[in-house]
Amino acid sequence: VTYSSGAVVTMPAQWSIDRPDVAGLGSGGVVTPTAGVYGKTNVTAKAAGLSAATTVTVKLALVLHDPSIPTVNEGKLTGATAPDPGVTGLAYPYDQTVFPLGLLPPEIQGNGGAAGDQYLLHLSAPNLDLQVFTKADPPSRYTLTQALWNTLTATSAAASTTASLNRLSGGNAYVSAKQTWKIANADLRGIIYYWAINQGQIIQIDLATGMRSPVFASGPNTSLGTPTPLNSGTPNSPPWEDNGAGLRCVACHSVSKDGSTLTSVFSRSNPGSTGPVGVVGLSTGSISVISDYTTNAIYDALSPDGTFAVANYAAKTMGLLASASATPLASTLDGQSNMCDPTFSPDGKLFAYASNCDPGFGYPVEFRTSNLSLYSFSNAAPYFSSPATVLTSAGLGDAIAFPSFSPDSKWIFYQRGDYSRAKYNDSTATPTHGSDDIYIAAAQAGAAQIALPNLNGAGVLSASNQHLNYAPTVNPIAVGGYFWVVFTSPRDYGNEMVAPGTTQPNDQTYANRKQLWVGAVDANVGGSDPSHPAFWLPGQDGTTANMFGYWALAPCKQTPVDGGTATCTAGFECCSGFCENGRCASQTGGCSNVGDKCKTTADCCTTGGSNIACIGGFCEPMQPQ
Repeated sequence: VTYSSGAVVTMPAQWSIDRPDVAGLGSGGVVTPTAGVYGKTNVTAKAAGLSAATTVTVKLALVLHDPSIPTVNEGKLTGATAPDPGVTGLAYPYDQTVFPLGLLPPEIQGNGGAAGDQYLLHLSAPNLDLQVFTKADPPSRYTLTQALWNTLTATSAAASTTASLNRLSGGNAYVSAKQTWKIANADLRGIIYYWAINQGQIIQIDLATGMRSPVFASGPNTSLGTPTPLNSGTPNSPPWEDNGAGLRCVACHSVSKDGSTLTSVFSRSNPGSTGPVGVVGLSTGSISVISDYTTNAIYDALSPDGTFAVANYAAKTMGLLASASATPLASTLDGQSNMCDPTFSPDGKLFAYASNCDPGFGYPVEFRTSNLSLYSFSNAAPYFSSPATVLTSAGLGDAIAFPSFSPDSKWIFYQRGDYSRAKYNDSTATPTHGSDDIYIAAAQAGAAQIALPNLNGAGVLSASNQHLNYAPTVNPIAVGGYFWVVFTSPRDYGNEMVAPGTTQPNDQTYANRKQLWVGAVDANVGGSDPSHPAFWLPGQDGTTANMFGYWALAPCKQTPVDGGTATCTAGFECCSGFCENGRCASQTGGCSNVGDKCKTTADCCTTGGSNIACIGGFCEPMQPQ
């Protein structure tokens, strides 16, 4: 410190750094990279009432060598300029895909190479440059380690990554592919619950680890089980449909926004694929109650806190149930007909469904025409009020199905096309498939439809892979400025799952297995396509047919005062709704940070600028960062 008198005095300083994930700060201001995340961080020193600051940029340049690839060949790959005549792009992922944080790495796949070919995969992002020299015989695939993928995504959050692929074949080096991926500043750790159709079970994926397991033990199909269904009467023998492994077959399901409750249809043996609704507590994985055994439910929906459920019956009628007891509640739904595909809004104030859903070709869940309709919903009788029609069908061959609300409850995603199901038999009993895509419209009467061609795969999928997009569900939290949509599609998955032809029985719908795909949609929805190409949900079982991926928050974590010690990255992971310094905390006053609980936008801190708003009960960016 130099005083006005000219005296120079050395004194200790108080040092601080604003990005401890990038670097640590030792005594005397020594900066040491964490070697996990790279980028810019501000270092500040304070002494004698004065302060000084500087910016430190930590970068990574990393080359991974395959020892079997000679150095001279690495040079050829690095200097390649000629277009590749054989490998003309990546089979997966798609260009312009938006990837979140917190998931498993994607498998990078390419077609057209030959055995013995050598490759350079070059990933370039702000403050990170990664070169991988490798071999990948056909079908050519490469996956980064989890640690490297975490480093890449954390470093590139809210930025873009360029992925390029060069190939050396027969002594000639080529430029094979180049893509740009956007890495969202969005950690999507949580749980997705889906129906493994050919297992007849509900499966959960921990998105952070990719670990997969049954949600609950459904029990043997030869006994009614515990708890006994309401009004069991004289059951069929056996009472339940066999899932193929001697267990009760469970089918279509729903999950409450808060992650506390799951409902699922328990299929009776006669008739199969329909039955009562069972209620499962997700914190314990136990079945708490099963509704009237004699009913023929096919779909179900849950209110945000799991208090109410709606059963959609095979006769295309609906009934409101109290989830705690699975008993019917008298409501406006009673006595109505041609009602399909129920869903509640995340704020619990709206209820959407497909109205006038008729006719199909015999199977109860099938229909060729339907409108998209709304009710206002409240927690007291008559429960449903103020009916409204959002969109009106053009007639037969225009079915609007499977609505799902955005986290702010202002938008509805839905499937629209010529039929409600992917596979069906037409009037001549000929097997055929639907032609459907995902759309979005405002949750209000007479709304305008907005197409989502990027999400649906236009421009990146072959003709036979297009218009095979069904049953969207939406993450209840908007993260990173995006809505995150899970949908079902039997489209080809790179070179991992490829239909042998384009016509039955070798086309995608009949030869492939339905899989779950995830796409980002800009939260600031405008009049043009706000969506981005989808990615295959990592962690799901690619050998099973999978549907209805309900995205829910993982069971919340307790604050330390409640006996909790778990770490957090955002407030929505915590029962209190607040995450401070990496741990769940009770609110101590002041504004709510991004990811923390809020009631209105005024509750949110303005450090993120006017872009931050209260969306679905949590402070989040209104547009992609």
